[in-house]
Amino acid sequence: AGSDPEALGPFEPIVMGNMVLALDALFGHRARGKEGKDGNPLNEVRMICGSLMKGDTRLLPDSTIKYDPAKSILGTKIGEHIRWSPDRVGKLCHAFLDEIERKYS
Repeated sequence: AGSDPEALGPFEPIVMGNMVLALDALFGHRARGKEGKDGNPLNEVRMICGSLMKGDTRLLPDSTIKYDPAKSILGTKIGEHIRWSPDRVGKLCHAFLDEIERKYS
């Protein structure tokens, strides 16, 4: 039996969001001081996860982070729905892991 890519459509945002939550959880004990507050990929993931954990599909603000959508990985504006796709999540995950390596290695 083959698989139908269209069948995953409604579940894609849930799966993609859960992947980002899992990624964040793997590095949940990272030092906030080293992470910084400049809107880097670690901050972006933190904000996305905070939004998802509050049950929102829109990006919610975090007053401790200097977030600029123009400099972010996904380009999501505060209050805008987070758009998911495997490519977008892959790009975010790679940027997140690169930042982890740069700051914590």
